[in-house]
Amino acid sequence: MTQNKFLKNSGWWLLPILSALPVIIWAFGLPLNSGIRALGDIFGLVGMAMFSLVMILSARLKFFEKFFNGINEAYVSHHNLGAISFCLLLFHPLLLAINYLSISFSAAALYLLPGQNFAQNLGIYGLFVMIIGLVITFYTKLKYQIWKYTHKFMGVAFIFAFFHVMLIGFDISANFWLRNYLFVLGILAIGAYFYRAILGFILVKNYEYKVKDIVEMADKTVEIELEPLGKEMNFIAGQFAFLKFYGNNLSHEPHPFSMSSAPGEPLKFGIKELGDFTNRIKELKAGDKAKIEGPFGAFNFKNYGKKQVWVAGGIGITPFVSMLKSLTQKDFGYKIDLYFSVRDEESLIYKNELEKCQALNKNLNLILWRTNLNGFLTAGEICKKTSDIKNRDILICGPGIMMSEIKKQFLKQGIAQNKMHSEDFKFY
Repeated sequence: MTQNKFLKNSGWWLLPILSALPVIIWAFGLPLNSGIRALGDIFGLVGMAMFSLVMILSARLKFFEKFFNGINEAYVSHHNLGAISFCLLLFHPLLLAINYLSISFSAAALYLLPGQNFAQNLGIYGLFVMIIGLVITFYTKLKYQIWKYTHKFMGVAFIFAFFHVMLIGFDISANFWLRNYLFVLGILAIGAYFYRAILGFILVKNYEYKVKDIVEMADKTVEIELEPLGKEMNFIAGQFAFLKFYGNNLSHEPHPFSMSSAPGEPLKFGIKELGDFTNRIKELKAGDKAKIEGPFGAFNFKNYGKKQVWVAGGIGITPFVSMLKSLTQKDFGYKIDLYFSVRDEESLIYKNELEKCQALNKNLNLILWRTNLNGFLTAGEICKKTSDIKNRDILICGPGIMMSEIKKQFLKQGIAQNKMHSEDFKFY
């Protein structure tokens, strides 16, 4: 394993270590409590460390891509850690309250309510704000921009939790290394929160563009060409960026889209109508301003072997179009089977570009799969048509359900997990 590959996978083992480190420091520094109290303390320490890491990952720094296989993988970790930390922090006070049951049920209940202990109250307030935020996230259907705004209150919950930890005393105040470790993690987390959620409009680097052209394609899809107003954004084929458009009737929240152009070409994005924001994209007009943050992602053919299978569904063809245009500019000797699944002939986007790329590259095998005639594309069908698939890397991009199912099918066909690489925006 090269150093580069080692770094890109280190996030998966580094995050658990950083999360468990407070308990390790605590165990070596002070005698552990026993029973339910010890379990409650452990849940609190690990939960707080994880909550800190969740906030740090939310900063969406390009630096994180060195430790994950793209920023989308970092956000998968952000999501998973967030769910685990919430459970740990929820059970932390519940487990501690059990100790008061020996006195009375009322004493245990009062422990979970605000009282005269200021530091304890901060923890209760933080957990309350966190619960409200997660209820809104999982059980309501708010418009995206409203949900995005309410999600910022997680930072408020963290600040309450941080000062609760720093002021609560007990084992934390008595252990120099434990206190300072949680302090450093907490300060980094608060810094990340202010960088992204509060001062992002000032601190986060954006490239300024304007809309040059909008081309309507099949399947409720448009391709938008942008023209730089200043410095251009450099990117690698297959990457994506966050776009903010300043047209009428469009929210100014950033949304992720893959580039459909190759590096060196005029910057283009393929966008399909899939929600409140994208349904209004066609209302943009030439001259409307746009800001771009990026590029992000490690979804690129150069990161893998020379023999590959590409699987695209619907608008998921966009990063592959970018890669194909880059590939045909110079023959890199890649052998590629591209499976493009669409509903029917009328849903086929980028048809001319795909046929042109196939004509220019004899090592590109384009297979158009129409689900109205053949049913859903399956890993079994792909394995039949690409006999040496176990010797190839598989790149997948499309609707979330399609990618999830086809990965499971590939695993049943004996394809190794590390041979499958995907790009999706379900993290956002």
